[in-house]
Parts: sequence; C-alpha cells; structure tokens
Amino acid sequence: MTNRRATDSVVGEFSRVAEEVLDDAQMVVDTAEVQIQRVAAPVRKSILKRFPVLFLLAVTFGFTATITGMEQLLIRSELLQDHPAVILAIGIFLLVATGTLYKKLG
Repeated sequence: MTNRRATDSVVGEFSRVAEEVLDDAQMVVDTAEVQIQRVAAPVRKSILKRFPVLFLLAVTFGFTATITGMEQLLIRSELLQDHPAVILAIGIFLLVATGTLYKKLG
C-alpha cells in the first residue's frame, strides 16, 4: 500500500512538472509567433503590393501544376481509368468529408 502511494505521488508530481514545462513551452512559442508576425507582416504586405502579377502567376502555376499532377496520377491507375465513377465517388466523398470537418472545426 505504501509503494502504491509513493508511486501515485511520483506520477502526480511528474504530471504536474510536465504540465508546467508544456505551459512554459507554449508561452515561448506564442511569444515567438507574435514577434515573427510583427517583423514579417510589413515585409509580406510590401512584397505583395510591389509584385501582385508575379504572385498571381505563381499561384496560378502552382494550382495548375497540382491539378495536372493529380490528373496524371489518376490516369496511371488502370482501375480508375476503366471506372471513372470511382474517381467521382472518391471526389464527392472527400468534398463531403472536408466540408463536415470544416463545419465542426469552424
């Protein structure tokens, strides 16, 4: 019985110390995040204002490359190539799942 109390005491103490360490780490991360935002926000805004067309082209290329890459991967699969309804079903399922997740988190 004494060993159990000692073990419970040690576990409780360990849990308390772990919580304190994690709280301190979270505080450091939050402080660093605020400081980084203070420094990066003006630079980010000025770059976007100076080169809007460049960023628009980069985003368009990135989106197009992603869609094309996904299409090429889907085409390589014989099952999906022979049964396009499977691709449609997977796409609808993913949209419903992400929409549901978005509603729950938002």
